[in-house]
Amino acid sequence: MKKVITFREEQLVNLPLNVAWELLANTNELNKFAGIFPVNFAQFSEEDKTIIRWADAKVLKMISLKWKEHVCEWVRYSHYSLERQYVEGPFQSVFWTIRMVYISETETKIYLEGDFICKNLLGRIALQATVYPQLRKMITYALEYEKTPGTTKPLAETKIELENTSLAHAISLLKESYPNTDMIDALESTIRTGSDDEVSEMQPYRWARIHQFDRFASVELFLFANAVGLLDYDWNMMCPNCRVPKGKAAALKQLIDKVHCELCGIDFELDFDRYVEMKFHVNAAIRKVDQTIYCINGPVETPHVLAQFRVAPQENKVIDWPKFNEVLRCRVLKYNHEIDMTNEVVEKAEITYSAEGFLQREIPDAKRFTIVNETTKEIVVVFEKKDWDDDALTAREVTSLQLFRDLLKTEVLAPGLQIGVGHMSILFTDLKDSTRLYEEIGDAKAYSDVQKHFEYLVRCVREHRGTIVKTIGDSVMGAFTSEFDAFEAALAIQRGIGQLNKKLSKPVLIKVGFHTGSVIAVNANDLLDYFGSTVNKAARIQQQSMGGDLIIHCDVYDRLISKQPEIARLKGESFIAQLNGFEEEVQLQRFIIDKKTFHAFGA
Repeated sequence: MKKVITFREEQLVNLPLNVAWELLANTNELNKFAGIFPVNFAQFSEEDKTIIRWADAKVLKMISLKWKEHVCEWVRYSHYSLERQYVEGPFQSVFWTIRMVYISETETKIYLEGDFICKNLLGRIALQATVYPQLRKMITYALEYEKTPGTTKPLAETKIELENTSLAHAISLLKESYPNTDMIDALESTIRTGSDDEVSEMQPYRWARIHQFDRFASVELFLFANAVGLLDYDWNMMCPNCRVPKGKAAALKQLIDKVHCELCGIDFELDFDRYVEMKFHVNAAIRKVDQTIYCINGPVETPHVLAQFRVAPQENKVIDWPKFNEVLRCRVLKYNHEIDMTNEVVEKAEITYSAEGFLQREIPDAKRFTIVNETTKEIVVVFEKKDWDDDALTAREVTSLQLFRDLLKTEVLAPGLQIGVGHMSILFTDLKDSTRLYEEIGDAKAYSDVQKHFEYLVRCVREHRGTIVKTIGDSVMGAFTSEFDAFEAALAIQRGIGQLNKKLSKPVLIKVGFHTGSVIAVNANDLLDYFGSTVNKAARIQQQSMGGDLIIHCDVYDRLISKQPEIARLKGESFIAQLNGFEEEVQLQRFIIDKKTFHAFGA
C-alpha cells in the first residue's frame, strides 16, 4: 500500500465565521485565486453504485490528469471536503478538507487538511512545488479579504479588462433614466472591481442585500442597466429538486416546456413561480469575464443545502448537527425521497434509508444524527431549506412589473407554449357608461379622455408593483404577485379618481375588481398574456362593480384581513352573485370608496 502524505495548515483570521464561510465556500473563485488548473467536468453519473463526476485537466499544458470526483460533503459554517480518485496523472487519490471554527464574533480559525497518495516521484515533487503553495494561497485569500472586509473579494492574478469608454457611456445613460445615483455608483463599483463570479451570475435581490438597498428598487436598476447596455440577462431553468440550473435561455421564446435533470433523474415542467429565474451579467463589450471552470462541486453552487453527506452501502454515518433557524427537510439525491424535520429538539435521532425510501415519516431536530443506509448503493443525503432561495428573481415576479413590460416589449413565450405562473392577483377595470361618453362629448374628446384614463391606471398599477397586461376596449387587465399590492392599487385607483376627473372633459366612474389564483402564461399575438379560470373569474367579478367601488371574492377578503385587520373597518357590504360562465353562486365583498373610507384605512 502506498504511503499517505498528509498536509496540515491553520490560520486565525479576523473575519466572522459566516463571512469566512461565504468566502471560502465559493470553490470556483477560491481555486482560481490559488492558481489551481482549469477543469473539464462531465455530468453526474452512477458508477460502481456511487455518484461521481468524471473530470480532466492539463497542468502546464504537459501533464494530463483524469479522475473520478465524488460528491462534495459539507456542513454550512463548519467544513467541506472533497475526494478524488485518479486514473491518469502522478496522483492516486486526494482527500482534502477546509474546516472553520468560531473563535469570537470577529475571529475564525481556518484549518486546511489534505491526504495525498502519489503514484510516483513526480507526484511527490508536484506536491512540494505546486500543490502545497496552492493550498496555502487559499489561506492567503482569506487574509487578503481580511484587509478590506465587506468590499471586494481578492482577485486572481488575471487582470480585469474593462472598456472604460463604453462603461462611462452606459453609466451616463443610466443616470439619465434612473434617479438613485448611490445605487448606480455601487453597481459601477461592482462591475469595475468585482470578481468574475460577482459580475457573471448577478441576482438583483442578493446584490441589494449585500449593499443594503431596497429589493424592488434594485430590480428596477438592473432592468434599466440592461436597457442602456450595461447588463445582459439570461433565464435560468431550475430543477425543482436539486434547484441547480439545467439550462439557460437568452429570451423567453427560447424556453421549452420540459427540462431534464441528470442528477435527479427526472423530467420536469417549467413554471414561472420557481423554476425560471432571471439573472444578469455584465455586457461583454464592457468587461471581459473569464468563464473558465475551476470547480463546480462546492457548497456555493447549491445555497439552499445546509449540509450534504455520502453514506456508503450497508453502513452508518454519525454526524454532529448544529442548530439552524430554518425550516428544513432531508432528501436523498437522485432518488428524491424526502422527509421533513420538525421543531422538536432532541439529543440523538436516527435516519434510516431503504430501497423503498425513508423508514421515518419525519425527524426531530437532533444534536446528533445517525444516518443508516440499508441499500446496496452509496446514497447522498442532503439537509436543505424547504423555502426557495430568497435571492431568486423569478419569472413570475419580474414579468409582473410594469417596467419589465415597458422596457422588454419583445419578451414573450414561443407560440403555442403554455407555462404555469403560480398564484397571481388579476385585476380588471372598466369605464362605466363609456358608450354614452362618446355620444355626449364626441369621439375626439372621448378618445383623449380615455387615453388619459389609461395613463392614470398605468401609474396606479406601476406604483403598487404590478403591470398592465393589456387593454380591452376601455378596460384594463392588470397583474400582481401580491394580493395586498393588488388591493392597494385598486383603492388608489378609486381614491384618485377626483384628481383624474379634473383633467377630463367629463367626469368618469371606474369599475374595479380583482381575484387571486393560479394562472397560465401564453403568447397571445406577441404579448405575454395570462389565461385560466382565475382570469375569467376576475373579469366576471369586476362586472359586479357599479363604479366607484371595489369588488373581491370573500376568500380574498378573509386573507387580506388576516394580514391587515384594519381593512375590516372599511365601508363595505357582502353579497351573493351569479357570475356569468360559472355554475355556482359566489359570495363577494364590495368596498364603497369615499373619503371616510380612506381616512379609516389610514390613507
